[in-house]
Amino acid sequence: MDVSLPTIEKPTVPSAVGSAPPRRAIPLPVCCIVAVMGVIAGGYYLDLVLREPRFMLHLTDLGVYQIAGHRVSQGVSLYDTPLLGHARGVMEFVYTPFAALLFVPLAGLAGVARYCVAGLGNVAMVVVSAWAGLSMLGYRRDLRTVLLGVPIAGLALWCEPIRQTMAFGQVNILLLMLVVVDMALPDSARCKGVLTGVAAGIKLTPAFFVLYLLATKRYRAAGMAVGGFAATVLVGALIMPRDSLTFWSGAFADPARVGVPQNNSNESLRGLLARTIGVAGIHQVLWLIAALAVAGICLMLARRLSRAGDELAAVALCGLTMTTVSPYSWVHHWVFLFPALIVLADLAIRRPGVVTAPIAVVTAVIASGGVLPLLDVRASSVFDYHQHSTLYHNAYIWLTLVLIAAAAGYLRSGGRASREVASVDTP
Repeated sequence: MDVSLPTIEKPTVPSAVGSAPPRRAIPLPVCCIVAVMGVIAGGYYLDLVLREPRFMLHLTDLGVYQIAGHRVSQGVSLYDTPLLGHARGVMEFVYTPFAALLFVPLAGLAGVARYCVAGLGNVAMVVVSAWAGLSMLGYRRDLRTVLLGVPIAGLALWCEPIRQTMAFGQVNILLLMLVVVDMALPDSARCKGVLTGVAAGIKLTPAFFVLYLLATKRYRAAGMAVGGFAATVLVGALIMPRDSLTFWSGAFADPARVGVPQNNSNESLRGLLARTIGVAGIHQVLWLIAALAVAGICLMLARRLSRAGDELAAVALCGLTMTTVSPYSWVHHWVFLFPALIVLADLAIRRPGVVTAPIAVVTAVIASGGVLPLLDVRASSVFDYHQHSTLYHNAYIWLTLVLIAAAAGYLRSGGRASREVASVDTP
């Protein structure tokens, strides 16, 4: 049964090997295995939520968003004082005025409705992100692919950034979905770029994808992204002029609002350098040089991946790099590990080898959350294993650098050309 879903398709990009290969159906054995694993993983996660809701879904950050929404509805400033307490850098509102407007409908949520909106809403967005990712990998837009998004989401709940975003009631999965769906649109789509602009209008970091669109010469989409972002700024300014002036005149760049860069929870390149060499002296210069170098290399590789037809790999690499070079990145910000895992799993299944499979397994272990205790390891995630180790504590940063190197090696080996020339549909 083939159900056409026209809104998302594999982006039209120049290909090093000629025309794009025909879309494939996901092999039935793979569907069955993923379905079984996903149902087990999702069922066990649900059991944990029902048994320990205050731990698995404490929704701390959703509570902060609700306070922000309440302040907006009451006409109280968002940026003059912390939302909770009085300490600078603790529970201050760091999002845009437009984001605060989106939080207004959440202000009155309580009880079971609060858990349902946060939990089921995030799971639904993971499903949509998975489906868009599979579409970018070149799979048919049929019922089999759509349904497979549900068990994939069940497996994703054991990815630590997804798991923490669920627990905190964070917006990161929403941002992931907006960007991935946007990038999955064909380049001919007039609205391509708008969702990325809206994502940047909620939280500034997705603006990195404007650079990706420029690097891949999708100038119209980049312009639409800028336009979408500008529209969010305008909406915020019209409805909340005073808060908008405060935010855009400097609050958005005030590091004191977030906290000190050497915070142990800051899983970014800046946090790594601050914890290693301190914040005095040339720390800022070194961070800027390193961030520009990593971003530049990523964009060059992403451009080549996109040209080769490996769009999801390019998007995932940009998402990981975006989080690496951001001044502050908590663990739950690293949600682009999810599409990276989809890419690696796809490669490991269709092109198994002495390099692909180990990288996929190592990435899955590093990105996992709550899985290690099942293997009799006394750590919920890699960050709990030797907490003061530079290696383990900055695992996502090292992993990103390894994946950047792996992407370079993959492109040198021929990339998509070596595995798609003889591609045929699988029934």
